[in-house]
Amino acid sequence: MNFAKIAKSLREETGLSQQKLADKLGISSSGIAHLELSESEPKSSTLIAYSKYFDVSTDYLLGLEDDFGTRTSAPMSFTVPTSNELTTKEKALLQAFNNLLPETQDFILRTTQSLSDKDRSKLLK
Repeated sequence: MNFAKIAKSLREETGLSQQKLADKLGISSSGIAHLELSESEPKSSTLIAYSKYFDVSTDYLLGLEDDFGTRTSAPMSFTVPTSNELTTKEKALLQAFNNLLPETQDFILRTTQSLSDKDRSKLLK
């Protein structure tokens, strides 16, 4: 997750409007809007203000750790394989995943993303 999504989520979870958050952080409401739309990157002072106000780490705000303080790896860039590049097993897995309820898909993604590399390797044994 990137800063824009995390910032918007934190603001919405606490029931604040962009204007109220702007007032509390001492920045403009248009600045909040630009951050939440990924139209601008936060300055270090803005990161610190968010961190102190919402009582989260700057690493969490930057998507480098989850809400439990577990370090996540930096986002990787990759190309999405085309359908004819997938194995039969991969196609079946994607189809099964697509047939799940959205809430179940979200749970699976959150759970697997929070696993450490060590825990993931244990699952594969």
